[in-house]
Amino acid sequence: PSKTPPLAAAPPSAPPSLAPSSSAPDPRESRLVARMLERVEVARHLQAKKEVPGVLLERPALIARVKEHVSRELPPQAIHNEGLALQLFGFIPTDFDYEAAEYQLLQDQLAGYYEPADGTMYMANDLGEEEAEATLAHELVHSLQDQRWDLESRSRYRPGEGDHSEAVSALAEGDATSAMFDVMIERAAPGRGKSAIDLPDEVFAQQIREGMNQGPGANAPRVMRSSLAAPYIYGTLFVHALRRRGGWPAVDRAWDDAPVTSEQVMHPEKWLAHEPPMAIAAPTFATLGDGWKVADDDSEGELGTRIAFEEWMDAKTAASTSAGWGGDRGVLLENADRAAFAWRLRYDPGKAKDDLTKHAYALVSRALDASLGVSQMQDGAFACRERADRGPLAVARAGADLVFVMGPVRIAPGGWSSAGDCTLARRWVRELASAP
Repeated sequence: PSKTPPLAAAPPSAPPSLAPSSSAPDPRESRLVARMLERVEVARHLQAKKEVPGVLLERPALIARVKEHVSRELPPQAIHNEGLALQLFGFIPTDFDYEAAEYQLLQDQLAGYYEPADGTMYMANDLGEEEAEATLAHELVHSLQDQRWDLESRSRYRPGEGDHSEAVSALAEGDATSAMFDVMIERAAPGRGKSAIDLPDEVFAQQIREGMNQGPGANAPRVMRSSLAAPYIYGTLFVHALRRRGGWPAVDRAWDDAPVTSEQVMHPEKWLAHEPPMAIAAPTFATLGDGWKVADDDSEGELGTRIAFEEWMDAKTAASTSAGWGGDRGVLLENADRAAFAWRLRYDPGKAKDDLTKHAYALVSRALDASLGVSQMQDGAFACRERADRGPLAVARAGADLVFVMGPVRIAPGGWSSAGDCTLARRWVRELASAP
């Protein structure tokens, strides 16, 4: 999933009567923000510590501010590396401009955002009234989070901590989405005492998925749409589980003792038990020879694992196959015009030794057979497919681990070509399997 720091783009929603604004806060817009902030304070059961200025912008100016925010928070190389890894997995085309597509998808979905750096609410000036209210409600919850728990520092990009960032993003977006639904439900049916937690979880999740799969963004690769939707879906389900147990005070406690992995978000009982991730050593790569270096080293977490598996299998099977995640580590490698990727995924102990890993290997192997064709090289715990444009893709079971290797591949202006084969992949897998 995307490692971009949390930047709120409300899942659908400035009244059309408002005129465009300069980039400076306008008193009239700020008054509108103040009125919504009062409603949000009531819904979220939090008191604002200060006013939030409001700025309406033409959509190109809003997108320009978002790009400036991302460039300030996230090194360009990190976006490049993320796209390259997805290409090696086979999830996006080899000639795909990932960075441009990320911004286009954000532009298609973006209605407004709260900027922690200056404590200001920015919103597109072309929204209908209901969408504007929903956007304000969502973003102003972020302002309350920032004022109380310092959202800016929590959201800062930290290399190698992708899964932790995903957990922070899920908590922030889930909190804001849940409170936004409360505001909008009260707007539609005032005084009836209904709230977001009255909506069945699966109905809510499906609404978010459908929203991400409609409009211009529907043409983006599925892995990108899934990554964008994930913090809203799983973060809100986490927040709703806490609200059903202890109301908004339980959500406040989650901020005071925040989840550190996406696994804790997806399984609230693991957050309550403070179940830590297993420490996994970064995969080694001596088998590839001289000249290789690590371009990126990170953890995908249970959520990233699930999103990846959904590219090969149906959502229900992907959920089952990623459950039991204990820890993981992946490395993106580069050597001049060549690239490769290795990923080590460890499962929790099951009822019998390594039974979760064995089950996962069987499901992944069958899914790869169905989606990519039968392996060219296979035995009981190893399967490899040679891809002409991306290099070999191999998966193996090694004790409690699943091990994946992809590439090496040669990247040239005229296109990609394989720079390895399954024999090399087998040797590389054996190297990884022999490491502790």
